[in-house]
Amino acid sequence: MRNWKKAIGCGILACLLAFGCACGETDGGDTDSSTGGSSTPAPQEPVGIDVFADPDFDLGFDIYGTGINGATREVQKTVAFEENKLPVWSFAQWYSEYFLDKGDMILNDSLFALEDEAKSVKVNRNTGAVSLALNGAKEYGGVQGAPDAFWPHLLLQQTNAPVKFADCETMRATLTFRMDRATDCSSQFGEVPINMQAQFAWFIYVKNVNPDSAGFGEFLWFGFNLYDPTKLYAPTVSQQDFAGGTLGNYIYAVGAANWGGGKRVKIGEKVSFDVDIFEEVEKALDVAHQAGFMSNTTLQDCAITGMNIGFEVFDVWDIAATIYDMRVYYTED
Repeated sequence: MRNWKKAIGCGILACLLAFGCACGETDGGDTDSSTGGSSTPAPQEPVGIDVFADPDFDLGFDIYGTGINGATREVQKTVAFEENKLPVWSFAQWYSEYFLDKGDMILNDSLFALEDEAKSVKVNRNTGAVSLALNGAKEYGGVQGAPDAFWPHLLLQQTNAPVKFADCETMRATLTFRMDRATDCSSQFGEVPINMQAQFAWFIYVKNVNPDSAGFGEFLWFGFNLYDPTKLYAPTVSQQDFAGGTLGNYIYAVGAANWGGGKRVKIGEKVSFDVDIFEEVEKALDVAHQAGFMSNTTLQDCAITGMNIGFEVFDVWDIAATIYDMRVYYTED
């Protein structure tokens, strides 16, 4: 996930165990199969080929290091659910003060869970639901308000073999999720409510892989801005990716009022959407071209090369969400 206030060179930005909320609230997250409230109709069952392998999380996960305080950004822990089969999914914990890879773990036939002092991940192995939680009050220990910092992340991610748009007839993305909590913990430190947000977003990596194109190597962080606790709707955002060097990289995230049909994301309610990826990425490239970026890149030059979904927390927010279904799938041309 990329921060659009200041992109910091994060590479690919990139539950809940019963650790207490720093603000004394109960944890609303779970990974059971109950439906709960729903603000939009559930997507239809995907028909096609999955872009991302192991969509039900049957193989396990790698855990990456934090990249700060002497820790590397490489894989620190691998939890394989099946013998002789390596995971394709991973959890990234960039810039966190704590270490999931050294945290308490539960692994049995129905549950995988990891937690440290500020973060937790939980996977229901029966349903494939994934819960994520990141407590900014634990990470920071005080209100920040700093516009320039290395903000902690918690991301579920995968890097895949490129799936070229030119080889596909159709491509769609579906997501069902629930925000379990988003609590402003500033009062815990005797401060007024904070302005800086936390963000929950889903980014799909779109790269120009055509060696005959003048834009070969250009990169679009294409995504869906899912939730911002400081706004009624997480906004549509487009801007240069400053971490992209001279390649003309760009960030475009569809706002919640657009992918959500105008309905707000509310704590405790399931939300679903189903969108045409071809259409949305073409819009994103048009916006980038109008802004003077990726001018030599067309949709037919591009492929999907990975994704991440999760949190970036800019201040003392305690935030949690559950992902019930997530697919990008295509039919071949």
